[in-house]
Amino acid sequence: MKKNNRKVAMILGLCAAFGAGSATAGLQAFELENTEQPQCGYKDAGEKVIVPAKYYSCGGFSEGMARVAIMKMGMVKGYDGGEDYEDYLYWQGYINETGKLVIPVEHQAPMTGGYYIDFRDFQEGMVAAYKDGKYGYMNKSGKMTIPYLYQSAGDFNDGLAVVSKDDKFGAIDKTGKTVVPFKFNWLDDYSEGLARYNTSTLGDEDSKTGFVDTTGKTVIAAKWDEAMEFSEGLSAVKIGDYRSGKWGVIDKTGKVIVSPKYDMAYIEPMGDAVDVDGGRYENGKLDVYNLNTKGANAYDEGYDSITRYTLDHQGKVLSKKTYTDWSEIDQERYPQNDQ
Repeated sequence: MKKNNRKVAMILGLCAAFGAGSATAGLQAFELENTEQPQCGYKDAGEKVIVPAKYYSCGGFSEGMARVAIMKMGMVKGYDGGEDYEDYLYWQGYINETGKLVIPVEHQAPMTGGYYIDFRDFQEGMVAAYKDGKYGYMNKSGKMTIPYLYQSAGDFNDGLAVVSKDDKFGAIDKTGKTVVPFKFNWLDDYSEGLARYNTSTLGDEDSKTGFVDTTGKTVIAAKWDEAMEFSEGLSAVKIGDYRSGKWGVIDKTGKVIVSPKYDMAYIEPMGDAVDVDGGRYENGKLDVYNLNTKGANAYDEGYDSITRYTLDHQGKVLSKKTYTDWSEIDQERYPQNDQ
């Protein structure tokens, strides 16, 4: 439910085959090579196959459960009263830490936005489940504890899940009770007790973003053109449009810690990726970026180098480094991708 792309999505292509393995469970997902469709299963630490490679997608373990999925043809309901049509459907179930299938692979994972599959993992003992165009929630035994009522459904955080119905967003508790009224055009999942909300419909260029607490009360007015969720008590926020806007940092009271002056607070998704890279404090640090222009050698985007600034909680620059392009930054952040 992130406006900066949902982090619950599993991306199509090879990376849809399996999620990260779990050191906690002792089982690691593996994928068969040179197969027409992804086929994955799980091995133990001794490389013994515990779950045969018979699934399309194998997730990492979350709260002792890992999602497994298959793909098969089926009928899809036509949008807004249109005709039904045949297409690939994705179905998920869950194994436990021993590799036993404890929830059958019979829960649909819908295709969202036409390019990613809405696979789900357990969080706070619950997981969103989908059926006939609606979402509900089930527990680790596979029992539906909250019925299929919602157009969209986020993960539980701090006992609350953001859901929508009748094109309005609100939040429910684990009993299904409405805690935050359905009055928002868009509401994000909660993070550190606050959730982003938006003043207009998703995609409206004139919309503004603010934050509400767990009762739905506005604690930071919607004045930002873009904002990241809170992490370590701080949020990166933006003033201005896509090309010329500047990023800064605020705290949970809305106080400006870093005045908006940086071009970017995260690395934009590449390829089939659906979530931004960065934009959140980790271990007391946040990376932000400025695009540098020297003129004749500038790329089509209007810059010829990128400077990364690493900030602390007070906005002090701990270090900075200049790169020729984003691929150089990517190689430094993820050297394993070049192996």
